[in-house]
Amino acid sequence: MRAGRLKGALGSADRPASALGFRRVLAVFGALVLLIGAIAAFTMTDQTWLVVVLGAGFLAACVNVYWVNSRLHNERRTR
Repeated sequence: MRAGRLKGALGSADRPASALGFRRVLAVFGALVLLIGAIAAFTMTDQTWLVVVLGAGFLAACVNVYWVNSRLHNERRTR
């Protein structure tokens, strides 16, 4: 066995469950908040810079959601 490699089922005492599931919930929530903020800024203000900043934040949050989903998929696939 290689050093640093955990053995056992995910969630057992030998291999504790990761926090990626909760991180996915937070990532999706953050993306939704940024999307709602960008839509509100577009409809309620004439501040173009605010719409651009919130839109860029939404795109970055979507990348984060994709990254967390792929990590979670890879973690569950290696069980």
